[in-house]
Amino acid sequence: MRRVMVSFLVCGLTLFIANSVFAEQVIADSRIQEVVVYPDSALVSRSADLKLGIGQHQIVFSDIIPEIDENSLRVEASDDGCAKILGAQVKKEFIKEEASQRVSYIQEEIQKLEDEMRRLEDTKNILGQERQFLDSLRLFSAGQLPKDLVTKMPVVKDLDETLKFLSARLKENYNQALDAELNSRDIFKKTEVLKRELSQISGPSKKIKRSIMVEVEVVKPVSFGLTASYLVKGASWQPLYDARANFEKSEVEMVSCGIIRQTTGEDWQDVEISLSTAKPTIGGRMAYVSPWFLRLDQSRFTMESRNNIVAGQFASFSSSENAGEPGLAKDAIAEQKGTAVVYKLLRKATVKSDGSEYKLPVSIQTLKAEFGYSTYPRNTPCAYLGSRVTNAKDLQLLAGRVNIFLEGDFVGASSIDNIGPGEDFDLYLGVDENVKVKREQIEKKVNDVLIAGILSPNCTTTFKYKATIENYKNKNIKVIFFESMPVSDNERIKVRIGKPSLEPKEKNWKDRKGVWRWKLELEPKQKQEIFYAFSIEHSRDMRVEGL
Repeated sequence: MRRVMVSFLVCGLTLFIANSVFAEQVIADSRIQEVVVYPDSALVSRSADLKLGIGQHQIVFSDIIPEIDENSLRVEASDDGCAKILGAQVKKEFIKEEASQRVSYIQEEIQKLEDEMRRLEDTKNILGQERQFLDSLRLFSAGQLPKDLVTKMPVVKDLDETLKFLSARLKENYNQALDAELNSRDIFKKTEVLKRELSQISGPSKKIKRSIMVEVEVVKPVSFGLTASYLVKGASWQPLYDARANFEKSEVEMVSCGIIRQTTGEDWQDVEISLSTAKPTIGGRMAYVSPWFLRLDQSRFTMESRNNIVAGQFASFSSSENAGEPGLAKDAIAEQKGTAVVYKLLRKATVKSDGSEYKLPVSIQTLKAEFGYSTYPRNTPCAYLGSRVTNAKDLQLLAGRVNIFLEGDFVGASSIDNIGPGEDFDLYLGVDENVKVKREQIEKKVNDVLIAGILSPNCTTTFKYKATIENYKNKNIKVIFFESMPVSDNERIKVRIGKPSLEPKEKNWKDRKGVWRWKLELEPKQKQEIFYAFSIEHSRDMRVEGL
């Protein structure tokens, strides 16, 4: 009985090994279904629909083009448990292959373009030599004609024909040279595009054949989907915003977009795309915090410093600080996943592997806005339009560039910081040329005479300024006007501020010494002038920084 049991186990083990070794190999007809784009990489998910019978099968995802992070490989099956995944791995096969038909075609086209470029260069050289010759004829004629006029009068017809000939040939020469230059630029651009494509399809990656091998065991016949996901480099994204201000409705339409680029080696054709702020290529462990030692630069020691060290007068300092310390109507669905934010686009998209920028919408929200202007003409004589708005309660806005559109026209760029869901923030909308601001010095008087022409030991300088704000819009506006009054940082410098023609709303705004803030309201075509003055007294021999 024992001998029979042993024989049964040996036969069973033999059958299991045989089934494992001779598992049926199935080449999956797969395509990219979903991509999660990170700031410096992308997680690609490739899926295939399978119909398998009972037994063990080896599913092959073949022709994987990009270099993938094997540690990131993950395989999932969408079934009711009839198919069990036993394991998965990436198989690399180094092959020698002849240049593909596309590679040969591109190489021939590049050769043709380079030959054409050489022909154009020769043409430009010939035209240059011809132009030098024509210029020399023109200069000769300009010098010879006055000499001929002394002895004889040239025939008008000959003179006219000579000038016409030179003028026509020079004009034709310039036109031909311009055409040659334009053609050269066009050929250069075409050559660069072909060279980029050639590097992508004939580089080292094509010499390695990659496949994903998935071992599957099926307990009963089943149809299911199999998905393999893996991390690749050569992809990135960054946020971009379009802000369109509507004065009539007191609204700002905020369009959030993602700018995607990828050169992974394969196109993403009609795939689901998500944008994530995570950076999986960066290690998840903080760097070692090491002491910060300050030491003398040995190369700059002098004999005196060496003597000081010998005498024991050298001190070293340490600090635990280190730069490596940690710092912690929509078109997309924003999710908070751990420390990352993920935007899942609601529409499929196509992104070619040519490094081109693809601007994909993430969200569109209409924000109620109270528009106002702020100006600091001491720095820049411009009025900046701004608005106080509130972000949507379920949307995270990342720091990025904002393209500003006023009344349908692009007027410039601004930026925003990271904005949390439901957070109030200031949205700056650029300069409005219909609000004029001017700051001018109307008087500067220096008093350094005591009496009877005797110079005073002190010098007093008085400044008078006028600030002008004008509203050329057809509606009432609010303007915040800032000015910095001088503040003494030394008891030997005395500052006296005169009474302004219009008192500011705040002095020492937000605890900034000397910063005055006026809050103005102007009707259409209204002009507001503000006069203010101050004097600064200091000793004659003192140089005051800032004056």
